[in-house]
Amino acid sequence: RVRTGGAMRFAEFFQTATGCAPYPYQTRLAEASGWSELLEAPTGSGKTEAIVLAWLWRRRHGSEMMRASMPRRLAYVLPMRVLVEQTEERVRRWMKALGLDAQIGVHLLMGGETDNDWDLYPEREAVLIGTQDMLLSRVLNRGYSLSRSRWPMPYGLLNNDCLWVYDEVQLMGSGLATSAQMAAFRERFHTWGSVPSLWVSATLRPAWLATVDFRPRVIAGLAHHELTAAEWNETGTPLHARLSAGKTLRRATNTVADAKKLAAEILSAHLAGELTLVIVNTVKKAISLYQALAAQAVPTTKRKGKTESQAAPELLLLHSRYRSNERQLRMASLFASLPPAGRIVVSTQVVEAGVDMTSRTLFT
Repeated sequence: RVRTGGAMRFAEFFQTATGCAPYPYQTRLAEASGWSELLEAPTGSGKTEAIVLAWLWRRRHGSEMMRASMPRRLAYVLPMRVLVEQTEERVRRWMKALGLDAQIGVHLLMGGETDNDWDLYPEREAVLIGTQDMLLSRVLNRGYSLSRSRWPMPYGLLNNDCLWVYDEVQLMGSGLATSAQMAAFRERFHTWGSVPSLWVSATLRPAWLATVDFRPRVIAGLAHHELTAAEWNETGTPLHARLSAGKTLRRATNTVADAKKLAAEILSAHLAGELTLVIVNTVKKAISLYQALAAQAVPTTKRKGKTESQAAPELLLLHSRYRSNERQLRMASLFASLPPAGRIVVSTQVVEAGVDMTSRTLFT
């Protein structure tokens, strides 16, 4: 639990929340004298932990200048529903570990499951996690799923005293330009309290933010936080082990154009007790391949003239067209413990970017 008296070092704060020691770049982000505007770090390096816990530590345990400059609200924008749900679960877990779950609200904003009461308590610290359509519409005074009479409330709170974080910006499309323009408008027209923006990606390009009104800021140079050369190259560290993990790449013999042959190749490559992830680019292809796998999933072997059945791997189909309850059940299955025969997941790109999972074998 967080100590009530005196300041806590970020490393201790991070360890309490996550059970792990922070990477050096995570500590530098939290303890820097100023706040960054761009964060570029490789996939799997803990960007979400770095941002949320740095914001919270600076508000609760930072220097007087840090506490004064960190907004009381954190708006965390993500491009896909699956990322929102996963991020919300992790943030709630950190808050509980820190003993702050009763003090800081964690609110979900996405289609069908929107918490619209957070703006009734403007004095409270809050983390708002949502898809870009829900959050950006509110900052534009056109809140989706809200009546017109409610639009000004989130509009006012999100444009004042709020830290904006845009994660996986390479997937945001036109929402990325909107985020840059709103940052420019807030600088031009001024706000109550600070309203910084942080754009996050493993493949970040500042030129993406060069909209008509934000271009001068991009040209002048945005504060860019990233891993140092030493962090990339220093052997023996947990981060280096993750970044330098070996990955064998080869061309598949078959394509999804022949679902039966590809299904046979996937089953041949699958290892018992492991996860095999198969990503295709349309729902139709995913369904076709899943059906082909289901038809072949119980292979047979001959032993001393006798045919015996082997345990079949669990099959899971994921795509964007499920209804809410069905999608939740399948996402829960995605992260459930693996059965002895392992699991094969056939999916569209709903799991391709930012989802916190790992697989022994990947077909894409």
